Amino acid sequence: MRHHQKIAIARLISDLIKSDDVICHEEIQLYNHIIFSFDISQDELHEAQFMSQEDAVTYIKSMAPNEQKKIFSILQKAAYSDNSCVAREALLLLSLSLTLNDKVNKYNLFSTLIRGWQSSEKYVVYIESDYMPAINDEIWQQYDTIANLLQLWKFEFIYIPKISKNSCEMDRDYLCDIIRYMNPRLTNDMLNNLYERLTNYTTESFTRDYLANLSHQNSFYDIEPSLLINVGVSYVPACNSSLQDTCFVNFLTIRLEDEPDSVLNEVRRFLDEYETFISEPEYHRPKRGKNLFHYHGFYKQFFDFLARQHTNGEENRIVIDIPARRIWMRGVEVQMSATQLATYIFILHQSCCTHHGGLVKAGQHHPLSDKDVQRLGSTYHAICNLFRDTPITDERSYLEDVPNIRGYIARIRTAIAHHIDDQDIQFYTPQDTSDKSRYYIAIDPTKITLRLSSGEIPFMDYPLWKTLASKH
Repeated sequence: MRHHQKIAIARLISDLIKSDDVICHEEIQLYNHIIFSFDISQDELHEAQFMSQEDAVTYIKSMAPNEQKKIFSILQKAAYSDNSCVAREALLLLSLSLTLNDKVNKYNLFSTLIRGWQSSEKYVVYIESDYMPAINDEIWQQYDTIANLLQLWKFEFIYIPKISKNSCEMDRDYLCDIIRYMNPRLTNDMLNNLYERLTNYTTESFTRDYLANLSHQNSFYDIEPSLLINVGVSYVPACNSSLQDTCFVNFLTIRLEDEPDSVLNEVRRFLDEYETFISEPEYHRPKRGKNLFHYHGFYKQFFDFLARQHTNGEENRIVIDIPARRIWMRGVEVQMSATQLATYIFILHQSCCTHHGGLVKAGQHHPLSDKDVQRLGSTYHAICNLFRDTPITDERSYLEDVPNIRGYIARIRTAIAHHIDDQDIQFYTPQDTSDKSRYYIAIDPTKITLRLSSGEIPFMDYPLWKTLASKH
């Protein structure tokens, strides 16, 4: 069995044991037996703490079908080792079962790293990147049926236009007072802007602006109508005692078919499957009442996202003024030296304008070809020359700059952390990919603008990028 496959098994069994917040004697015995049976080392157990559930499932899917069934059977045994399978255990087993047996790419599991996430609420969200009239008409017509069916199993049904409609039906003064209470420093213009967004937000905007940035997955910019279900978390320990623990939040997407009653039928199929795993269902009778402002679980995440976009009068975007050698993030100037700014733009370029999706690291474990070294060197020095009074014509080897770039990245991260809060910082700071092979910046390229002496242009339209591409 391959190294990453053993790490994947360790990640999934660990998630399953922790999912009900109780670790019983039988689970630990089974855990030790699995570690021994698959010859999983202590180093591999350590690495498993940092692997996402999404990657773990991908590695399991690469195994032979009989091996997949064996691992699923072991996980199922672990879930029932204390004679019960609670909601979070059932969701993990169900999502794994659906993705492993999926032959038509209908079910997908993805994980996103979020700091300080503590929500244990269950919800099902309708998502789409482009408006689909037939499906939206169905949801409006059958909203109560779908919502009540899910709430019987303690799932909240989230339909963004319904949230906007409920906000519109609230007394405006009541809602504005709450918004100002949550954000005391808002100007009247910002307050009105946030109110308009909250009462007119669409599913397409939520899918593209929120999910795509949250998950760092471009697939949400062009996704078919789907149901999005949160299926638990995978905890990641902090690197040292001064940092906060993080966790991967795991989601299952179910692609909807173009057929009558597609949403209602898919919800029923999902709940039927869910019922086969859970041993002690807790039925919940939904209550109805007048519209009130919700500030918990999904609603809190959604409101905080909208509020963060407008607290500084700016959405999540970057403006880079090349002649002035300055950079703004969400309307706030971030102080960087010319070389740090050049390095930051270098990583942005490699993240947004190349097929690598980030800056390929160079070192013992990531050797670069001579062509890669030349390509990276000429690109880096061309960008650096944008911020030099006297351009340097003699290009050094990119490998000579690697130690300096690492140091610049550390200083860049520190500079950004002084201005951007923890929830948003992952969109702006250079991040390491899970395999540590690249640095990347996750923000949507359409949110980046270059300010030149001739005016502002989108980052992707800068002529220099086309010149560099033509050379290689």
